[in-house]
Amino acid sequence: MNNHHTSSAAVLIIRLNPDAATAIWRLAAPGDTAQTGEWHPDAGDPTLSLLAQRHPAWVLVPASDCAFHRVALPAGARRRPQQALAFLLEEQLATEVEESHFALLHQHKTDCAVAVVGREKMRAWQAWCDSLGLSVLALTPDVLALPHSPTGWSAVRCGEQWLFRCDTWGGMAVETVWLDQLLTHWQDLAPIACYSPPPDIAAPWQPLPAQDLLQLAAANPDARRICLRQGDFAAKRRRQPTPRRWRPVIVAALALLLLWSSNCLHDHLMLGQQADAAVQASRDFYRQWFKTEKNVVNPRLQMQQHLRQMKNAGARPALISRLGALQQIIDDTPGIRLRTLSFDAARNALQLEISAVSSQALEQFSQRARARFRVQTGEMKPRADGIEGRLTLEGNDA
Repeated sequence: MNNHHTSSAAVLIIRLNPDAATAIWRLAAPGDTAQTGEWHPDAGDPTLSLLAQRHPAWVLVPASDCAFHRVALPAGARRRPQQALAFLLEEQLATEVEESHFALLHQHKTDCAVAVVGREKMRAWQAWCDSLGLSVLALTPDVLALPHSPTGWSAVRCGEQWLFRCDTWGGMAVETVWLDQLLTHWQDLAPIACYSPPPDIAAPWQPLPAQDLLQLAAANPDARRICLRQGDFAAKRRRQPTPRRWRPVIVAALALLLLWSSNCLHDHLMLGQQADAAVQASRDFYRQWFKTEKNVVNPRLQMQQHLRQMKNAGARPALISRLGALQQIIDDTPGIRLRTLSFDAARNALQLEISAVSSQALEQFSQRARARFRVQTGEMKPRADGIEGRLTLEGNDA
């Protein structure tokens, strides 16, 4: 979310390309013919830098570097959602929490729309803006600058990518060469309001007058309210000396803040209760397998110890062997996350629910699994940040 107000003044709209080294730009000035151009680091063209000295900049960053999520906050965390986001999304991330930046795009009661970006990527984007001397109004994922279609998706081609806004707070970027394969995974695909000439791919395209990404952004200034610069990456403001007449007010405010912070303890306790529940669930699962053990301190560590003991003793039941093979396949396939796992003894099969960052990652996982299992594909569902679905892996012992 962004506190800058939209206005009718001239704004420099810049889209930083996925290579993070080049950009396209448009000076949107009401009543004037728009200026457009491209920026290359070695071109020696000062136009963009000169415009940046006179006009604020709205910077669009590649959605291919963002992951969009929806989460429901615990009741006690509604007032301080930022503190809960990392905790709630940890299991869905392909990177470590410490390496991720969480931007709250929208909140309605306990329902939150969140964008997750690598902290290193955020630092690189901010350094690029600083190098050009930009006065940044907002840093917005490019797909969210597209018009929102209430009955379906909206799409535009930008360079070698297709950008899709799939809902109010989410979208995706797809390389042109993968577009055909991606769209075939969707069942009952929603209508696609298309602002570029539609590709020769079977899909419910709805062609509209052609406009490029920056034209669409210029016509959608409200999207500037969506900003990734939050938390550690929020815009820094100069601190002004505090007049003496305000000091009693500040003292009173600090006293109120102290009282309010005691209420925040309740928020932390709510999150702590969720963590305790997760730990208890893992202990209960462990006791289902090792009923004679009374002292369960670290279920994950103790389970690993049992597996090592079985391996050292030469005990390799079929289930253990298959779990080991599955773990190796997951480790060898980037962008795959195992969500749930169960064993069907009657069919001698592992049943998985997995999420993948792309259909290509899912296909790569399936191909590797076929070397060890008979793979049956179940229901697949698209997500703004990839695809999720069910697979059954039967023993391939024949």
